[in-house]
Amino acid sequence: MTTKERILAKAKELYNQQGTDSITVRHIASELTMSHGNLCYHFPNTDSIIQALYIDLVEELNGLFAGMETTSSSLQVLYDTSFKGFELLYEYRFLMLDFVRIMRSIPAINQHFKQLMLVRKLQMIQTFKDLETDGLIRSPLFPDQYELLTEHLLTFGDFWIARAEIVYEGEVNNRIQHYHRVFLSSLIPILTERGLEEWERLFMSK
Repeated sequence: MTTKERILAKAKELYNQQGTDSITVRHIASELTMSHGNLCYHFPNTDSIIQALYIDLVEELNGLFAGMETTSSSLQVLYDTSFKGFELLYEYRFLMLDFVRIMRSIPAINQHFKQLMLVRKLQMIQTFKDLETDGLIRSPLFPDQYELLTEHLLTFGDFWIARAEIVYEGEVNNRIQHYHRVFLSSLIPILTERGLEEWERLFMSK
């Protein structure tokens, strides 16, 4: 593991435990038994560390979406991809718990995120179109139905961890499974009969 990777791994651990407001560069350096100057050689401030971790998360999520785009559409693929996405978000949960503060205080992340969401919307809308073509969801009842559903799911994805932190009690794995099921339950009203059969196979046995 390189020095940069060690710094980012420790920062992610500390941010997840205590939040980004409580942890300084000196805290991270101390935990790594590294001098403040040595750490700042790699990352001059906490914003640069947070931005690097944000980019790491985005790249991992991009890999999941790329894999989904090159695989035949099915609810199984959507289930597997979105569940791995939920696991990744939880691994970087400090970003989601401090989401608004980070977006307000680090303009580079704010701008990147806004552009990323334009891409994510197109990717998700295409996923719905593919599922429709394959007979798993019904045709939309109105022109922007997929756009609205996409906005709903993206909003849920951004903030489910904050809700879980406040109201959910239980094991971490159960927490992820619960909110992942809530996330995909939005599809139930538009599933075809074949889609419902696949849904039952995926969720009712869990």
